Amino acid sequence: MKTALKSAGAMLFAALMLPGPDARAAAKDAYPSKPVRMVIPFAAGGFSDVVGRIVTQKMAENLGQPVVADNRPGASGIIGSEIVARAVPDGYTLLLNSFNHVVNPSLMKLPYDPIKGFTVISMIAGGPPLVMMVNPSSPIKSVKDLIASAKQQPGKLNYGSSGIGTSGHLIGELFKLRTGANIVHVAYKSSGASMTAIIAGEVNMASTYMPVALPQVQAGRLRALAVTSARRSPVLPDVPTMAEAGVKGIEVIGFAGLLGPPKMPAQLVKRLHAETIRLAKDPDFVKRYAAYDMETVATPPEVFTRYMEEQIALWAEVVKSAGIKSQ
Repeated sequence: MKTALKSAGAMLFAALMLPGPDARAAAKDAYPSKPVRMVIPFAAGGFSDVVGRIVTQKMAENLGQPVVADNRPGASGIIGSEIVARAVPDGYTLLLNSFNHVVNPSLMKLPYDPIKGFTVISMIAGGPPLVMMVNPSSPIKSVKDLIASAKQQPGKLNYGSSGIGTSGHLIGELFKLRTGANIVHVAYKSSGASMTAIIAGEVNMASTYMPVALPQVQAGRLRALAVTSARRSPVLPDVPTMAEAGVKGIEVIGFAGLLGPPKMPAQLVKRLHAETIRLAKDPDFVKRYAAYDMETVATPPEVFTRYMEEQIALWAEVVKSAGIKSQ
């Protein structure tokens, strides 16, 4: 009898020590329990890559799991974006999107809806302008010189970009539209390739985001002519804005956002958005962003959704007005 009671007591104790249904569910739902993959749909060395490397490092520290930057370049960001659009919505595959995400709908047929085909989480970077640059050996010393040279030699000057529909391409076409300058576009496969081209003297001019341009300008490998923000950049205070340089109507700043596959659970979205808020409050993170003239932001999903919708409409008008084609 004592043996039976002892055995029953042991079983009861063991049962009490087991986690209840709520605890088991919490353990199962703990996020993240394995590495997170962040797809960057552009090659290493570009704006998206710079932002992605900063974000993945800090997110990994905060989440306690590796956050792996996975560069999947090609087709103006479409290849990497489609990977995420088709992924399982469990929070372990995310997309770092940027300018191309809101321009591509105006240039080509996409295999996904840029808004409904994803779960919008948050904007995670804002503010960096593009920098218009020439080779330091170029006789072009200012935007005024560039315009004059282009008009004296119609179709002779060219500018490089990281591809059709990229920010550098759109700025180049806007510049032509606003000034009447006839400058030929040369598309490269990445920001790094376009920077190499202008440094080597293969192209006359290029415009790219501050995080990519700044090291080249500071090292003296490129000469900055203007920035595309409404104000001068604190990291290049001697470089005029486009308006100050005499060209109005070219005010463009970049952004980067965090998206997931469609139909992610609301609680998971809330969890990831909370992480972006945490990043935006991190002094070291803020400092690293500021070094590239970027702003830390953590907009709610609905606010970021509206922003992208507005940008899609805005750039559709620009693409139409400038007559920009995908090929």
